[in-house]
Amino acid sequence: MQNESSNWASWISFLILLAFMTPPTTGEGKPLIIAHRGASKAAPENTAAAILRACKMGAKIIEFDVRKTADGELVLFHDDKLERIAGIKGSIEGSDWESVKKLDVGSWFGEAFSDQKPITLGKAIELCRGGGAIALVEHKSGDAASYAKVISELKAEKDVIVQSFNWKFLAGFRKQLPGIPVGALGSKKLSDKIGAIVELNPEWVGWKFSDLSAADLETLQKLKIRVALWTVNGLEEAEKWKARGVDGIITDVPDVMLKVAEQGSQ
Repeated sequence: MQNESSNWASWISFLILLAFMTPPTTGEGKPLIIAHRGASKAAPENTAAAILRACKMGAKIIEFDVRKTADGELVLFHDDKLERIAGIKGSIEGSDWESVKKLDVGSWFGEAFSDQKPITLGKAIELCRGGGAIALVEHKSGDAASYAKVISELKAEKDVIVQSFNWKFLAGFRKQLPGIPVGALGSKKLSDKIGAIVELNPEWVGWKFSDLSAADLETLQKLKIRVALWTVNGLEEAEKWKARGVDGIITDVPDVMLKVAEQGSQ
């Protein structure tokens, strides 16, 4: 039974991955709902608890941020400083894994999560796999070869998407593992960056929702590039972009947005 369950979860993940690799159909269908840093309104961001909560809510794509420690471990953490989450000075990049793995990254959110410690990229991918979800790996720091090594060792090529604001990183990662979809993240005026987007030719673009216009969306749809928006938590915004045919909604409240995505679908 365990093998059957695992195989079924892998098949679901593969279908979701194909959805992001297939050219979009303009203005039809329902958006894929992407849990931002896990279910980050229900559990501390970028922790095992947040990933597991997102899986339980039914999210099929789970985003998390990754940084590289001073001694080369890829771990989940968003900020460039430790203060907000761990309550101490320093950074992931300036610390070794032995120190990082002992940090309390849950108490800031609530005492019930005081047991939450930083987890590795490999562990996060496995948690997503176990929940039948695709891991949306957001590069914050570290080189492309290090990310490719972890994914290859896990044989997780069909279970991940990689995204970054650093498009040079994405180009380098694509050379390492060309079969994995990449997402080009951005904000501000998209029309100024169309040339760079066309050159990179990502499977999808992830843009700040308040900076994207309807015309921008139409331009990307004509280029057969899928579009996901970050970070959409309001119902009105979600409904508006769903009607326009956006492909993905990145959200802190995946349980709420999953209901929006299902409304009116056949």
